[in-house]
Amino acid sequence: MKTKWSSLLLCLCSLLLIFGLVACEVTNTSSTTVGTNTTSTTEETKVSAEEQKLDEEVFPKDKVVDVKITIDEDEFQDMLDNASNEEIKTASVDYNGHHFDNVGIRTKGNLSLRSVVQMTDSDRYSFKLSFDEFVNQTLGGISKINLNNNYSDATSMREFLTYELAETMGLPTPKHSFVNIYINDELWGFYLAVEQIGDAYLERNFGNSYGALYKGEMTGSGSDLLWIDDNPDSYTGLVLKSDTTNGDILIDMINELNNGSDYEKYIDVEEALKYIALNVVTNNTDSYIGGNKQNYYLYEDDGIFSVLPWDYNMAFSGMAGGGMGGGFGGQRPGAGAKTDTDASNTAVPDNATGDSKVDQGDAVGDNNKAAGGAMVAPDNAAGDTAVDQGNAPNGAPTPPDQATGDGQTPPEIPDGFDPKAANGGGLSKTNLLIDEPTQGAVAERPLVAKLLEVDEYKEMYHNIIKQAVEGFLENDTFTAKVEELSNMISSYVKADPSAFYTYEEYEQGVTQLIATNASQVENISQQLDGTIASSGDGSGSGGGMGGGGGMRGGARGLAAQGADATGQAPQGVPATQGADATGQAPQGVPAAQGADATGQAPQGDQAAQGADATGQASQGDPAMQGADTTGQAPQGVPATQGADATGLAPQGGFGGGRGQGDRPMDMGNGGGQWGGFGGDPSVQQQDNSNNIITAGISLLILILSCLFVAFYKRKRL
Repeated sequence: MKTKWSSLLLCLCSLLLIFGLVACEVTNTSSTTVGTNTTSTTEETKVSAEEQKLDEEVFPKDKVVDVKITIDEDEFQDMLDNASNEEIKTASVDYNGHHFDNVGIRTKGNLSLRSVVQMTDSDRYSFKLSFDEFVNQTLGGISKINLNNNYSDATSMREFLTYELAETMGLPTPKHSFVNIYINDELWGFYLAVEQIGDAYLERNFGNSYGALYKGEMTGSGSDLLWIDDNPDSYTGLVLKSDTTNGDILIDMINELNNGSDYEKYIDVEEALKYIALNVVTNNTDSYIGGNKQNYYLYEDDGIFSVLPWDYNMAFSGMAGGGMGGGFGGQRPGAGAKTDTDASNTAVPDNATGDSKVDQGDAVGDNNKAAGGAMVAPDNAAGDTAVDQGNAPNGAPTPPDQATGDGQTPPEIPDGFDPKAANGGGLSKTNLLIDEPTQGAVAERPLVAKLLEVDEYKEMYHNIIKQAVEGFLENDTFTAKVEELSNMISSYVKADPSAFYTYEEYEQGVTQLIATNASQVENISQQLDGTIASSGDGSGSGGGMGGGGGMRGGARGLAAQGADATGQAPQGVPATQGADATGQAPQGVPAAQGADATGQAPQGDQAAQGADATGQASQGDPAMQGADTTGQAPQGVPATQGADATGLAPQGGFGGGRGQGDRPMDMGNGGGQWGGFGGDPSVQQQDNSNNIITAGISLLILILSCLFVAFYKRKRL
């Protein structure tokens, strides 16, 4: 009887053991499947929550936040005096109420930086904040934020608006918002904060950050994506900004783009078309389509390259005489040049050729050089000696007069104002051919030429443009957006102690911005419906460099001279003039002169002299500098802060990032997320339940195994 019961118990244990093993496997499989399905939703919820946190506390678009920087006075003055060195200093930062110590800060920029260096009455540089430069910390996962000085933009809106449009088009767009900067408790200026393209940006838009990242820069070869050879090192204009590199894939992409036809094998074609369209509808030639072939990123995600938008302070015809100010600042008469060791020695490529060098000159130059080392404006790519003045038809309304300077109310658009009439119509040097938008031959921009040769892609591209001009850029919609922004920022613009423009110029700039957009939208719509041509003979859309409105030379600097609102030059002021095709001003002709945002030269002011050889201001900047070559923080900088011994951030603080020391860009691993983000509690509870079930089954199997061993004993022979 005992043997019988033992056998039955043995069979039962065996069956239970088999059932337990199967159940455990099914549970694990089910958990994995459910986990896979819920992980996507969970991640979307988590990312959405984190992004919402960023939008509310770091980059709110409905208000201006304070960024308070505390830095040693002598260190800050040294940074300003030697701005071209872009040396990193240590500062404390309160960003919208969140405090950080040991933050890296430096000046940043390219042509805009050199132009401010040459101003004698302004130190309004753009800055880069690097939260993880010395310690492991991030601001909501973001390691670096650019504080852009709104150079050459009287409205302070162009870059903000273009990024807004990019978002509506579905392009991966960096976070951005307006900020008021304080230096050592004193108001410094009204700026635009833009997230650096780095890990947080890539994770948010691509779900990873392990791909290779390149930046198209003007100081090199290959940023036009033309085929050179199969050596990645030959493409010096595509600067690696990540630790990861995949030169073979980059070469394969460029080779296919130039010599093949299967573009989708290596390029996100729809995204590339959106990028091209964004620059066309905003007339932004300080980009891939322009003479400098710069201000874009390429990100390689599992072998597919995406084109990422970047740097839009020159959008809305900022480089084509759109009445917004495109020249470069100078200095007051008789003022000495600002001391900076690099200011008078830097040579930049000429825009017409991309390779010839132009001497910037000394403080007292000859007739072909701008005084004070200001760079001579090049001629447009077409080689004309006269630059488009942006003539407006007779009867164009004058922007509202705000001579009283009260600045308490934002500028209003006059009743009956016709922006199309105010800015002129038809194709001019300020309009682009949508199917041939390049400065120079369209064949020299294969990303444009090759993709638009495919009928399917061209139709998609036209639809993208159509949606933009009938949506975000439609005159009423765009005007409402501009007025909304003006209501929000006008008081900050008025109070800005270091502004490049007066408040009156800001007011007129807002009106002209609306007019410029309306004219462009009308022209593009006519190209889309076939009323006017959308392409030419393959030579592109011409130059459009320099020209138009002049950049003020500092807080109260020089207003450039040029055409007034009627399109005529003020009495005694020469018409706008440009350098010849060699990059030199014609004999006896002053450096290029353009209208400032008001179209008038203030009484007693000289004409602002000279764009540099590229005729534009880029806010791009070199690779970020890091710790010294030993990987150690500079003397006096404390050890890593942010997390305590347990690895947790102090209560109320930010989680610590995982900084990587001296890296070429903002490519921290995104470890420093906002405190309190732990995922969805309901999902965590479900995960815990699955773990409990698995543990229970495992325990049952263990017990049954013990019983099996206990009852199944063999007698020794």
